[in-house]
Amino acid sequence: MQKPLKILFVEDSLIDTVVIQDELKMASLSFTSLRVETPEDFRAALQSQDWDIIFSDYNMPRFNALAAMEILQQSGLGIPFIIISGSIGEDLAVEALHKGADDYLMKDNLARLIPALERELRDVSERQARKKVEALLLESENSYQRLVEGIKDYGIFMIDLSGKVLTWNIGAERIFGHTANEIIREPFTHFFGEEDCVKGYPMSKLDTATLQGSIDFEAQLVRKDGKCFSAHNVLTSVYGEQGALMGFSIIVRDITERKQAEEENRKLAQELEQRVIARTAELELVNQELESFIYSVSHDLRAPLRNLVKLSKILARYAESLSLEGQQYLTFIEDCSQQALKLIDALLDLSRVNRSPLKNQTIDLSTLAYELAEEFKRAEPERQVEFKIAPGLIAQGDAILMRAAMQNLLENAWKYTAKAPSAVIEFFSKQLDNKTVFCLKDNGVGFDPDYSHKLFQAFQRLHPVTEFPGTGIGLATVQRVIHRHGGHIWAKGEVGKGATFLFYLAPV
Repeated sequence: MQKPLKILFVEDSLIDTVVIQDELKMASLSFTSLRVETPEDFRAALQSQDWDIIFSDYNMPRFNALAAMEILQQSGLGIPFIIISGSIGEDLAVEALHKGADDYLMKDNLARLIPALERELRDVSERQARKKVEALLLESENSYQRLVEGIKDYGIFMIDLSGKVLTWNIGAERIFGHTANEIIREPFTHFFGEEDCVKGYPMSKLDTATLQGSIDFEAQLVRKDGKCFSAHNVLTSVYGEQGALMGFSIIVRDITERKQAEEENRKLAQELEQRVIARTAELELVNQELESFIYSVSHDLRAPLRNLVKLSKILARYAESLSLEGQQYLTFIEDCSQQALKLIDALLDLSRVNRSPLKNQTIDLSTLAYELAEEFKRAEPERQVEFKIAPGLIAQGDAILMRAAMQNLLENAWKYTAKAPSAVIEFFSKQLDNKTVFCLKDNGVGFDPDYSHKLFQAFQRLHPVTEFPGTGIGLATVQRVIHRHGGHIWAKGEVGKGATFLFYLAPV
């Protein structure tokens, strides 16, 4: 676990400090902090502990950022210093940067706070690492040579102020192909392409490293055989004992394979994205064609089936002249025709679920369940079913589609409690995994849980149609409605112990 950051605020406003702290907390940063507003408290704070970063207001009644930077520089502590001011002009900001500030931000726009903080902390880490390396280099040239010469995966070499190579390790020989005898005293621009050299790209990097102390960059370098490769380079200024710039150290790592892998991954991701788009379009087209096919076939079948029902009823007038077996056949014809019409209506309802646009509405599911329950009671007044509907169950969704889903669920419960001696149907909700889950429970015949995966498949039935009539499409319609609302539905049950259907919705 990363240790908390230690932040020193040079700020006279407690509110501004709290606002900055809130930004840090929103970025999930762990930290401890101290606020000071006088030179005396600032000096004491610097001596009290090691701070990771300093956030300073520009002007305060008894203190200002420039004075704070002067005290910090006198202390010799290399703590990043960021000015966060309510009002600072461009000229003052430039002056502050010249005098040692690492960055400046405006209090009314803290969007760069976290990136600036992360950059400064990263720079501190790199500076510390660089100082350790430089200390090793300055401590003993022999130790440096032994250290560097043994590294084979990194090219490490020194150049003077004019850019000529002074040292050359075995890693540099492996990467570039040049031996030490071939490259010592040669200009390091030798490793860059002709176009880069004409533009002054290599020497500009030395200028930047002189100003910043160290830089890292990627570039296309050239091997002895003329072939180019991708390299990550760290260029660091090297100073003598008196603080004079002596030259530069360069660490080179061949990243050609990584770059190739990144490019391959990019192309693969792009190709996969195009495939997904194409497959999605194909799937949408297939679904549209399938929906149109179901609608067209179902629509075209309704007319002949209606005629068949009508003819069966006309023929029934002459039933007395038919034999008993003929009368039974006539009844079978009418029943089958009616069942086929119901099946077509169910298919049409199922196809409409995907074709109709969703409308986001507030739906009182309790009232809807109560209305549907009353409709079932009026249709079959001889049934004695107790409905227990919890009040105030509210959902967001399409009212028409949710009515179709609730009707199918309640119809399912009504049908399968037909043989229960004291039928009870309950509708309530509960919280599950931070979601509001709606539950429809009955004490009917239930089902074998091993076959629960078939419940929501069209035309899949767990009970004989002769015992419990139906189309086998109702629960498939319910599932499609719930899925269109970004939700999920599942069921629990046991044979002879009833069933519970549970579902939740996502906002439309």
